[in-house]
Amino acid sequence: PMFTAQHVAIALKKERLMGRIDVQRQHIAESVTIFKKPLSAADKLVSGVQYVKERPWIAAVALVSTMVIGRRRVFSWGVRAFTAWRVWGRARRWMNEHGYINN
Repeated sequence: PMFTAQHVAIALKKERLMGRIDVQRQHIAESVTIFKKPLSAADKLVSGVQYVKERPWIAAVALVSTMVIGRRRVFSWGVRAFTAWRVWGRARRWMNEHGYINN
């Protein structure tokens, strides 16, 4: 015989273990979904820092603007710029979804 009883027993045990492993992987995947949003935010923050590190002129412009214009006005304009950027992103997504643009 090609397969002995021992081979069959080992194969069955392997199948049971593989099944348990699949269940455990699924459980772990479900357990870590609560970290998806915080990790995504951290990734974006790291990407932003990397972007500025690759373009030091951005930090220089921010520093000079703060010194020339003043902290309050720079913050106020920064909030306005961020809001405009978010509104534009939402508008672009909406236009793309409704067929006005293709991105």
